[in-house]
Amino acid sequence: MDIINEFLNIEILLGPKTYNRIKKLKDNELTHLLNNIKKFKTINNKLILLNNHFLDLFLNHPLDEIINNYKDFDFISCYISNEELPKSQSDFYNNTYITEENVDASKIKNNELKAEENVEDEFIGEILDEMDYNYNPYNDTVETENKEDNTNIATNIATNTHNAAPTDIEQKEEIQKLEPSKNTIDERLLKLEKERTHRINKIKSIKNSVFNKINYVAKDIDSQIQIYDKWDISGKSTCEGSLNDFIGYFNDRYSKIKAMIERKINKKAYPLSKIQRMKNEKDVFVVGIVTDMNTTKKGHKRVVIEDDEAIFSVIIMKDKIEKGELPDDILLDEVIGFEGAISQDGGVMFPNNCIRPDITPKPPKSIDEKIYTAFLSDVHIGSYEFLENTFRKFIELLNGDTKNGLEEKIVSRLKYISIAGDLVDGVGIYPGQEYDLYDVDIISQYKEVATYIEQIPEHIDVIISPGNHDALRPAEPQPIFPKRILDLFDGLNNVHFISNPGFVNVHGLDFLLYHGRSFDDVIGQISSASYQDPTSIMKELLKRRHLCPTYGGRCPIAPEKEDYLVIHNEPDIFHTGHIHINGYGMYKGTTLINSGTFQEQTDFQKRMGIHPTPARIPIIDMSKNGSQYIEWDNGKIKVI
Repeated sequence: MDIINEFLNIEILLGPKTYNRIKKLKDNELTHLLNNIKKFKTINNKLILLNNHFLDLFLNHPLDEIINNYKDFDFISCYISNEELPKSQSDFYNNTYITEENVDASKIKNNELKAEENVEDEFIGEILDEMDYNYNPYNDTVETENKEDNTNIATNIATNTHNAAPTDIEQKEEIQKLEPSKNTIDERLLKLEKERTHRINKIKSIKNSVFNKINYVAKDIDSQIQIYDKWDISGKSTCEGSLNDFIGYFNDRYSKIKAMIERKINKKAYPLSKIQRMKNEKDVFVVGIVTDMNTTKKGHKRVVIEDDEAIFSVIIMKDKIEKGELPDDILLDEVIGFEGAISQDGGVMFPNNCIRPDITPKPPKSIDEKIYTAFLSDVHIGSYEFLENTFRKFIELLNGDTKNGLEEKIVSRLKYISIAGDLVDGVGIYPGQEYDLYDVDIISQYKEVATYIEQIPEHIDVIISPGNHDALRPAEPQPIFPKRILDLFDGLNNVHFISNPGFVNVHGLDFLLYHGRSFDDVIGQISSASYQDPTSIMKELLKRRHLCPTYGGRCPIAPEKEDYLVIHNEPDIFHTGHIHINGYGMYKGTTLINSGTFQEQTDFQKRMGIHPTPARIPIIDMSKNGSQYIEWDNGKIKVI
């Protein structure tokens, strides 16, 4: 998976066959490949679908030659666009690798040609696999029997070394039989472009399709949005993934959260390197980052903590855990404090109290002005499971298509929309995703998003934070979108982009937006946390004042100089997504909202037993924050 992420970070998609080949490369070959691609991408920064043909290209051809032939090339055009290849690229692209000059005759006699790999055959086979001409919705161009004939031809080519080696001309004739005709490709790509145009035009018609006019009270209310730049990673990333980066990252996490814990009890933690001086002392306070945990023979829990100078062991007695006096949900890498007695030899502590940097209990904060905020996430535009018609209904609602007085009252005062990531389904997020997408062009997916947001009334401000399906680095914290995506939203002055996580003050209330990738790591480690109750996970993050308290799981972390995943301030509203299940709650004065999704249940969710709550949008009356939850549920507004 590290190899996949390394290529995704430079916007390279790998097919299964290519991935298997790359795994077998020697370290110097992999380094050569990556360096060649990175240098090439300084000239042509388009997304690359690295099939076997292009893999051999970057491995075996001089970089100057590749740049000369491919400097303006769209690497996915042969799959998803209607662009015709220039002749120089087409000739280079279709170059046959097996010729009399580059095949050793002795290898043909010894049946070793197959091991050499006929790159042309394999490349054409990959095209048939990846484009899948029998795959819905474009299955009207190639008949099944033709596919079977192609399979037989491919088998014959792969096994013909048992007899005489074919001539170069014979091989080209066989390969031509495998290739779909140019007319077939042109028709398919033209159909894709027509469908894209049709979708965009359909979205653009939303505003004009609503004839009901309402009085927008929110239109006369000035927007108040302040992004906390000091906690936003955008434009500040410096990490290279070195050991020193990780040391600095965890030191910063430790020092920030340690200071929070010390403030909780108004006491300074004793340095672990000097703990030997405290033998037999009864009331010692220490803070450390958890590096190891195990169970003793007698069933007690041994927790190993570390500060910036030393490590130390804490023994939590099992009877205190059973009575609920001390926690049984400590996570690796969380920063935690203990008070207790030091043993006679100074080697361990027996704690009586555990101190976490938990948020402070307070009454929910509201504002005087009666305005509403809607909360969205996980729209997943581009997926076959995207609920296009229902999402359109929501945009129509915002444009005044109300059915009763309650709907009109809420829409007229709806001032903000908060989106916590996964606007699109993305490309190359998981193996085989291309079969789940109606559009595998990432820019086209975001064009649809931008067109939908363009249909939202201009007086409604939209705050957007990314998620793990969005087109930027998967490691958290994630910055705002790259310029080529931001440009699609150019001219939309009511759209505000923040990082993931993102801290923003909205009309006097502090919002914390976090997509929620770390939820997958918390589930299973804490018995009280479950997918079906998203707020149970959110509470655990607030307790620890960290959005990804344990390292090394499914949520990748970028080791920046500063830990942007620390929950620096105590939010009034904590908004998350990711698990596609609506959840509402209150924790010590912080309103918890997990917005659902606009994607039907996926095959993965079926396998995992996860039941999403699609097309349900939480809405908060900011003048009654914490006392009332409103929900737009598949076209109907209700108070819950």
